Amino acid sequence: MPYIVSQKRQHSDPHSYSEQIATGLTAVEMDTSTMSGCRLLSIEELYRLGEPVVSDCIAGELACSVAIIDIDRLFRISETYGTDCADHVLSEFGANLLRFSADLYACVAHLGHDQFGLLLVGTDVAMATETLDRLRQQLAGCPIGWKGEMFNITVSVGVAEIHGPETFDNYLNAAEQFLFMAKMSGRNQVISDHTFATAAH
Repeated sequence: MPYIVSQKRQHSDPHSYSEQIATGLTAVEMDTSTMSGCRLLSIEELYRLGEPVVSDCIAGELACSVAIIDIDRLFRISETYGTDCADHVLSEFGANLLRFSADLYACVAHLGHDQFGLLLVGTDVAMATETLDRLRQQLAGCPIGWKGEMFNITVSVGVAEIHGPETFDNYLNAAEQFLFMAKMSGRNQVISDHTFATAAH
């Protein structure tokens, strides 16, 4: 599975986002309109928003996690029913993902093709793993129709907690490594550090 390609952009003022924050508030408390709910962000928007949000979470010692959601076997739908069907499934899935994550304090983005990213603020890896497992089950419970066919969509999810200052690529790549484990372990599951810690006890 290839690493996420960097979408980092240079900014004329790297502190411009933080300067918008009201006194005593973190970035994520300031602007909930960008935190999911209304539309999927692009990968460029996720980087542009995510980097300063992560910096503010680290500075404020606020938990933060990142996840990558991958639709299981979307390529089979494309091969069997055509790209128009696969595109429809992808669009409907994105709408379902936004709907089910609307009550989360999260940025939700389409990373490309069958992958979506979530940046969850105020959520450590244990809580993120449990939250995303519930989200996984909700998504699986919403079949998507296409010209008389119904598709039960499952997803594999990788979750990584953000620790210390790293590039946004590194955060996403950590989540992608857990996603790879979820895929290799049979799909339709959430894998994170918390998964292994729980299994060890």
